[in-house]
Amino acid sequence: MAMPLIWTLVLASAGVVIASLRSPEGAYHYPFLAGATFLGFIAPQLPAFADDPFFPAGAVARTAAFAILCLAGCVLGWCAARRSVTKGAPWRLDEHKLLAIAAVLSGIGAYFYMKINNLPYDIKFSVYTGLPVVYIFFARLLPYGFAIALIVCAHRPSLPGLAILAFDLVIYADRILMHGRRSEAADFVFLIALAFWFQRRWAAPRLLSLLFVLAAALALTSTGDYRSVTTARDPSPWSSLLKIDVGANFADVVAHGGNEVRNAVNRMEAVRQTEAFDFGLSHWNATVFNYVPAQLFGASFKEGLMIPLEGQIARDYAPHPGTTETGLTDAFASFAYLGALKFFLLAYLMRRLYDAAMADSTMCQIVYALSLAPAMHAITHHTQWPFSAWIHMLVFLVPALLLARVRRDGIQAHGAPIRLSP
Repeated sequence: MAMPLIWTLVLASAGVVIASLRSPEGAYHYPFLAGATFLGFIAPQLPAFADDPFFPAGAVARTAAFAILCLAGCVLGWCAARRSVTKGAPWRLDEHKLLAIAAVLSGIGAYFYMKINNLPYDIKFSVYTGLPVVYIFFARLLPYGFAIALIVCAHRPSLPGLAILAFDLVIYADRILMHGRRSEAADFVFLIALAFWFQRRWAAPRLLSLLFVLAAALALTSTGDYRSVTTARDPSPWSSLLKIDVGANFADVVAHGGNEVRNAVNRMEAVRQTEAFDFGLSHWNATVFNYVPAQLFGASFKEGLMIPLEGQIARDYAPHPGTTETGLTDAFASFAYLGALKFFLLAYLMRRLYDAAMADSTMCQIVYALSLAPAMHAITHHTQWPFSAWIHMLVFLVPALLLARVRRDGIQAHGAPIRLSP
């Protein structure tokens, strides 16, 4: 029963990708990227487990079926949201203020990225805890500055804006090329593509978008090999990158399965057997974990805010270091098969943001572009990713944009500002 469901997932994911490309901007819609993520990340890891005797009977089939429901949630949630979030009188933002804000955010973010780069090797390339978490928290301001500068330059190029972009490009090159960071790479591509789409309605050729996504999905399985070359303690020659066999790595995942989906099958089966559903409380715990600093309030206070969730992890559960459990796991752990509604809600909110962005809301243009990578991480990592990103934006990005707001009686004095709808 598992293989028919796995093939259904493959065909459904491919169908969503192809159907999304009926319009020029379809590659910028969340269903396209969700379909590509299921097709390139989730589906290839499943076939090897179809007849694996070490999984409980029906566990792989149930995982594949739930993945299909989550994909359907992404599509239906996007289609269900038809009305724009834009209401009331439009705001306007002053371009000079926006560039000043972009420069400040980029400078702060770059400073903390430098602090991360100066960490000892064993800390820099391991799971961040303690002070490095603070560094990465504030380093995330750099993409905000980059996104603002991109929107302004796509609207009307200027020397200060291009200078900010060039400065940010150096940091992105380090994060992408030297550290092999997939999330920064996705952010970089989405921010550039969407800035020109929202401001000038320039869309990449559909065939190019399709080839890019397929190539990215194929390369995902070689990220570890890439990082082993670029982040090795003893520097390796860059020519070593040419020795990475991307095709063989992808074929190996298909033949032997992937650790992420293996984790998902095991965790979902443990929850199914114990019925220890958390009903969404894991999001509260994740928010406390991400936004209550133990350095300021103490570890005991932070732990006291978190709600104990028991019975969701089997005693013999031992995930491979550095792997994720996918967003399928936490969605199922919250509401069983109804957990697919998490993806419905996410797609619904993404569509509302997109519609507002298309209605010339500069704020929503920036937020939507910054949300695409976390929304894809909702599938590959945890559904908390986009919601944590939105909290971070609410704390830092939205107040920064409000500083650039121009009153209607001051429009003439400030030239031709960009329109912003709330």
